[in-house]
Amino acid sequence: MITHEVLIQAKPETVFALYQDVRNWPQWDEEVLEVSLPEGLTPNTRGWLKPRSGPKAQIKVVSVTQPTQFRVESGLPGCTMGFDHHLEATTLGTRVTHGVYFKGPTSFLFKRLIGPSLRRGLPVTLQGLKNLAEAAGP
Repeated sequence: MITHEVLIQAKPETVFALYQDVRNWPQWDEEVLEVSLPEGLTPNTRGWLKPRSGPKAQIKVVSVTQPTQFRVESGLPGCTMGFDHHLEATTLGTRVTHGVYFKGPTSFLFKRLIGPSLRRGLPVTLQGLKNLAEAAGP
Protein backbone atom coordinates (compact mmCIF):
# COMPACT_ATOMS: atom_id res chain seq x y z
CA MET A 1 0.00 0.00 0.00
CA ILE A 2 1.14 3.52 -0.77
CA THR A 3 0.41 5.81 2.18
CA HIS A 4 1.02 9.31 3.42
CA GLU A 5 -0.20 11.11 6.54
CA VAL A 6 -0.49 14.64 7.83
CA LEU A 7 -1.52 16.27 11.09
CA ILE A 8 -4.36 18.76 10.69
CA GLN A 9 -5.21 21.35 13.36
CA ALA A 10 -8.96 20.68 13.12
CA LYS A 11 -11.46 18.21 14.49
CA PRO A 12 -12.15 14.99 12.59
CA GLU A 13 -15.70 16.22 11.96
CA THR A 14 -14.35 19.31 10.19
CA VAL A 15 -12.10 17.22 7.95
CA PHE A 16 -14.82 14.64 7.29
CA ALA A 17 -17.20 17.41 6.23
CA LEU A 18 -14.74 18.20 3.41
CA TYR A 19 -14.87 14.56 2.32
CA GLN A 20 -18.68 14.66 2.35
CA ASP A 21 -18.65 17.72 0.07
CA VAL A 22 -17.84 15.47 -2.89
CA ARG A 23 -18.35 18.06 -5.65
CA ASN A 24 -15.64 20.22 -4.08
CA TRP A 25 -12.93 17.55 -3.82
CA PRO A 26 -11.02 19.37 -6.61
CA GLN A 27 -10.62 22.34 -4.22
CA TRP A 28 -8.23 20.38 -2.04
CA ASP A 29 -7.12 17.52 -4.33
CA GLU A 30 -5.36 18.90 -7.37
CA GLU A 31 -5.22 15.39 -8.87
CA VAL A 32 -9.04 15.46 -9.23
CA LEU A 33 -10.55 17.44 -12.09
CA GLU A 34 -14.18 16.46 -11.50
CA VAL A 35 -16.11 13.89 -9.47
CA SER A 36 -19.71 12.74 -9.18
CA LEU A 37 -21.31 10.62 -6.46
CA PRO A 38 -25.04 11.38 -6.89
CA GLU A 39 -26.01 9.71 -3.60
CA GLY A 40 -23.16 11.32 -1.68
CA LEU A 41 -20.54 9.65 0.45
CA THR A 42 -22.58 6.61 1.48
CA PRO A 43 -21.73 2.89 1.23
CA ASN A 44 -22.39 1.23 -2.14
CA THR A 45 -22.82 4.56 -3.91
CA ARG A 46 -21.48 4.52 -7.46
CA GLY A 47 -20.24 7.42 -9.51
CA TRP A 48 -17.19 8.55 -11.41
CA LEU A 49 -14.00 10.52 -10.97
CA LYS A 50 -12.04 12.33 -13.68
CA PRO A 51 -8.39 12.78 -12.72
CA ARG A 52 -6.35 15.63 -14.23
CA SER A 53 -4.39 13.06 -16.17
CA GLY A 54 -5.97 9.81 -17.26
CA PRO A 55 -9.42 8.64 -18.20
CA LYS A 56 -12.64 9.08 -16.26
CA ALA A 57 -13.00 6.12 -13.87
CA GLN A 58 -16.07 4.50 -12.37
CA ILE A 59 -15.86 4.52 -8.56
CA LYS A 60 -17.77 2.85 -5.75
CA VAL A 61 -17.87 3.86 -2.09
CA VAL A 62 -17.04 0.61 -0.30
CA SER A 63 -17.27 1.74 3.33
CA VAL A 64 -17.94 4.83 5.42
CA THR A 65 -17.65 5.33 9.18
CA GLN A 66 -18.25 8.94 10.15
CA PRO A 67 -16.07 10.78 11.09
CA THR A 68 -13.16 8.34 10.96
CA GLN A 69 -12.86 6.64 7.58
CA PHE A 70 -14.08 5.93 4.08
CA ARG A 71 -12.89 3.76 1.21
CA VAL A 72 -13.48 4.10 -2.52
CA GLU A 73 -12.59 1.52 -5.16
CA SER A 74 -12.24 1.56 -8.92
CA GLY A 75 -11.83 -1.30 -11.34
CA LEU A 76 -8.85 -1.62 -13.66
CA PRO A 77 -8.22 -4.48 -16.10
CA GLY A 78 -7.53 -7.46 -13.84
CA CYS A 79 -7.14 -5.25 -10.78
CA THR A 80 -9.02 -3.21 -8.20
CA MET A 81 -7.51 0.08 -7.08
CA GLY A 82 -8.66 1.35 -3.70
CA PHE A 83 -8.31 4.62 -1.83
CA ASP A 84 -8.41 4.56 1.97
CA HIS A 85 -9.00 7.70 4.04
CA HIS A 86 -8.51 7.47 7.83
CA LEU A 87 -8.92 10.14 10.49
CA GLU A 88 -7.68 9.80 14.06
CA ALA A 89 -8.22 12.40 16.76
CA THR A 90 -5.06 13.11 18.74
CA THR A 91 -4.15 15.68 21.38
CA LEU A 92 -2.33 17.62 18.64
CA GLY A 93 -5.13 17.58 16.07
CA THR A 94 -6.39 15.04 13.55
CA ARG A 95 -3.99 12.55 12.02
CA VAL A 96 -5.14 11.99 8.44
CA THR A 97 -3.81 9.03 6.47
CA HIS A 98 -4.55 8.41 2.81
CA GLY A 99 -3.58 5.09 1.27
CA VAL A 100 -3.80 3.55 -2.17
CA TYR A 101 -3.82 -0.19 -2.75
CA PHE A 102 -3.99 -2.52 -5.72
CA LYS A 103 -5.34 -6.07 -5.60
CA GLY A 104 -5.78 -8.67 -8.30
CA PRO A 105 -3.72 -10.50 -10.91
CA THR A 106 -2.43 -7.36 -12.64
CA SER A 107 -1.83 -5.35 -9.47
CA PHE A 108 1.97 -5.57 -9.91
CA LEU A 109 1.64 -3.86 -13.30
CA PHE A 110 -0.51 -0.99 -12.06
CA LYS A 111 1.74 -0.47 -9.02
CA ARG A 112 4.62 0.08 -11.46
CA LEU A 113 2.65 2.17 -13.95
CA ILE A 114 0.76 4.56 -11.69
CA GLY A 115 2.23 3.90 -8.25
CA PRO A 116 5.04 6.48 -8.57
CA SER A 117 2.68 9.32 -9.55
CA LEU A 118 0.33 8.39 -6.70
CA ARG A 119 3.26 8.40 -4.26
CA ARG A 120 4.19 11.92 -5.43
CA GLY A 121 0.59 13.13 -5.39
CA LEU A 122 -0.51 12.02 -1.92
CA PRO A 123 1.53 14.64 0.00
CA VAL A 124 0.16 17.39 -2.26
CA THR A 125 -3.40 16.16 -1.81
CA LEU A 126 -3.07 15.99 1.96
CA GLN A 127 -1.51 19.45 2.11
CA GLY A 128 -4.51 20.81 0.19
CA LEU A 129 -6.89 19.09 2.61
CA LYS A 130 -4.92 20.45 5.58
CA ASN A 131 -5.00 24.01 4.22
CA LEU A 132 -8.75 23.95 3.62
CA ALA A 133 -9.62 22.23 6.92
CA GLU A 134 -7.49 24.58 9.01
CA ALA A 135 -8.97 27.60 7.22
CA ALA A 136 -12.46 26.29 8.10
CA GLY A 137 -11.61 26.38 11.82
CA PRO A 138 -11.52 23.77 14.59
